[in-house]
Amino acid sequence: FVPAENSANASDDNEDEDVLEAVEMFGRGAAKAKRGKRKGGSSAPSPTKAAVSLAPEEVYYEGPPAITETIAPTVSILTVVGIIPAAAAWARQAWVRYKITSRRIRVTSGIGGKDMAEIVYPDIVEIRTAKRLFGDGDMVAFLRDGAKFEMRNIPNFEETMEFILKQVDPKVAAQYRAKGDVTKA
Repeated sequence: FVPAENSANASDDNEDEDVLEAVEMFGRGAAKAKRGKRKGGSSAPSPTKAAVSLAPEEVYYEGPPAITETIAPTVSILTVVGIIPAAAAWARQAWVRYKITSRRIRVTSGIGGKDMAEIVYPDIVEIRTAKRLFGDGDMVAFLRDGAKFEMRNIPNFEETMEFILKQVDPKVAAQYRAKGDVTKA
């Protein structure tokens, strides 16, 4: 035997619980209940997204410009005037860092590496280069927005340029191979 008063309390408790569950659905509980049930049908990833996979970024070179740029200025220290160019060349060795990867080129410079310039290969519309002694070279990349991106004294220049040309648009690579090196006659 259950008193009438207690049975009324039990139904009120059930109603309170139902109301509480409904109110919780308005808050954070709603997100949990909806998870996996987004617009557009099933929660399984589409086949095109599953098929696309990004390769990890491969670092080709990371370090300072070629050390050969310091040879002539260091020898010129024997003259009083040669101290300034030698100090500038050694400062570049200490403060400039190149990072050439399969996705981008980054030049970090300044005391403590505070200045950084970075480009991605699809932005390059033209490349011009000049070779230096000892297998080094300079590169200027012309970008879509009209800016120029310069790198001086790139070590292992021939191999580095081949790596970069594999990453850029095929039209840019073909144009470079036709007339990009300004030291060729």
